[in-house]
Amino acid sequence: MSSPSSALDDPSRHSEIAERYGLLPSQTTHRVNILRNSGIKPGDRILEIGCGQGDCTAVLALLYPHSHIDAVDPAPLDYGAPETLGQAQVRIKAYEFGDRITFHQATPVDFLASVEDGRYDVAILCHCLWYFAGAEEVKRTLEAARGKAERLCIAEWALKAGVKDAEAHVLAALVRAACEAHIPDSDQNIRTLLSPSGIQKLAAEAGWKMQSEASLTPGRELDDAKWEVGMLFLEDKADGENLFMRRVKREINEEKVHTLLQSMLDSVKTAVDAVGGKDNVQCMDVWVGVFMH
Repeated sequence: MSSPSSALDDPSRHSEIAERYGLLPSQTTHRVNILRNSGIKPGDRILEIGCGQGDCTAVLALLYPHSHIDAVDPAPLDYGAPETLGQAQVRIKAYEFGDRITFHQATPVDFLASVEDGRYDVAILCHCLWYFAGAEEVKRTLEAARGKAERLCIAEWALKAGVKDAEAHVLAALVRAACEAHIPDSDQNIRTLLSPSGIQKLAAEAGWKMQSEASLTPGRELDDAKWEVGMLFLEDKADGENLFMRRVKREINEEKVHTLLQSMLDSVKTAVDAVGGKDNVQCMDVWVGVFMH
């Protein structure tokens, strides 16, 4: 039987590998495609910042069987559904590659302050920057990583629709981010909407130099766009009120902002209707940047 690492070279076997390790096939394929453009080398000492429930962590361990991964996330271990971070980490640690993963519940800056210079060959942030509270926090994290890791890889949604069916995903991200920008204590998954050029600027200010970049168009099977759009159109079963706009009116006092967000929401609906409904919405492109200090 071939190793999981070699099996991941064959996209037709991603479903088999995903099922074996409790992963979603489409998410596994997506992360393999990102990591193939990450500049990570066999045997690299890897730091993953913003590991969440470990979807990328597991794929890192499978793709790079001679690497150890320190995976850091500040979120409470009871965060997440239907599987919490703590439950996911226990499950992942139980697999045969689990001894090559160490999870750390800490802010990235605090964790990086505790490790010596040159500890890692590469630090990777995969689909986590938008969770940060602000651009300054992102910059501080990138500054803290400089010197601790030789290379830096960042993968994030590109705010670019590689295909027409992805336009609704871009618009949905913009409306969610516009909402959260007006809620200082937001804990939502889109708080700091950084574009690729914005990420490059912060990385440069933090002392990192761009080495390469790539733009990837995800397959139609990836469901993130459907999830993001679907969240905007959830309704109260009792009165049919849109739950997104209910939260807007509860958390934000400015009527002009209510009008703005309602109009932005309408633009998402127009884009969704143009492709025949939510089930036909596709994910926007992903940007992958590799940096050296």
